[in-house]
Amino acid sequence: MKLFLEGFKFIVNTSLRKDTTLGVETELLLPKGKTPVLLYTPIGEEKGLIITFTGFAINGYKDNRIAVVNNAFRKMGYRVITPKIQKIDSLLIHPSGIDEVKDVIQSISADPILNPNKCIPAAFAPSFTAAIVTLAIAELPANTISSLCLLGSFSDFESTIQFALSNEKNMDDYGMHILMKNFLKYEIGHNPELEELVQTALEDNGLKRPIPLLPGILAKSSPKTVELYKSLRYDTEYRSKVIMSAWTKIPDFDIWKHRLDLSLHAHKITCRVAIIHGKDDNVIPASQSVLLHGLLKENNKEVHLELSDLLDHGDLKFSFKIFGEIINLAKAFNFFMAK
Repeated sequence: MKLFLEGFKFIVNTSLRKDTTLGVETELLLPKGKTPVLLYTPIGEEKGLIITFTGFAINGYKDNRIAVVNNAFRKMGYRVITPKIQKIDSLLIHPSGIDEVKDVIQSISADPILNPNKCIPAAFAPSFTAAIVTLAIAELPANTISSLCLLGSFSDFESTIQFALSNEKNMDDYGMHILMKNFLKYEIGHNPELEELVQTALEDNGLKRPIPLLPGILAKSSPKTVELYKSLRYDTEYRSKVIMSAWTKIPDFDIWKHRLDLSLHAHKITCRVAIIHGKDDNVIPASQSVLLHGLLKENNKEVHLELSDLLDHGDLKFSFKIFGEIINLAKAFNFFMAK
């Protein structure tokens, strides 16, 4: 009952009592250089350390959504640290992001100021970042992470991007523009005008600009570039064809494909894993988490899967099903936090 109540409190604090206050910014020394982190110190006795990672958000590690999660954990007695991952904060999909995450996890664990109680940290990550973090943990020694919470993760990268590019039910084109930003150059080459349009569209969406800047940029762009951009944005078949072709033309494609395919590395995950996914996620389909759950269960008995009607792509939504679903969602978060 206690653990259910803790999970319920977490849900309340991330939905009805949101606290977007950012933690204290400090620096984390890495094997090569350093990176900023935000530290959230616990209220009361410290229960443990959670490293949280943001999704591919315009505001990066200072995104309000991860701040809400961090403050919820903080109120429950956890020390929480959100690091800046350069590749992810730059909205770049690249295998080197896996290496960044590995360095950050090991450096936080060993830092006497950030981790004074020498806790084995837990990790929390949403969306595309969830898989990047899992891939990093798969390459680290066993027992580096005590528990892992994945919110809307992918398992097979190639089929996930195909879904994101072709799903006409998805009215939010943020993810589509992320893929355009990352892969178009491998198919059509360097096009500064087009790259500016894609970046502006991302910022209009991610920053929720009341007056979008994209129309003004479109008005100043060449007719040829505008036609290309509109074809990529509104012609599903054309967009999928171009970007999936670009994906295969990445230099060292075989290395990328191997490192980003979580289905090949899931057997290396030995810590407790809570997998949570919205049933109606239109960016990364819930079937990806079902696949991941099956792969993890082959070698890991401590895996919990929760497919919820209360979530879309990582965000809590309310419906008439809330009272029947909230207990199951609370149990999933409990599983992550259980000692």
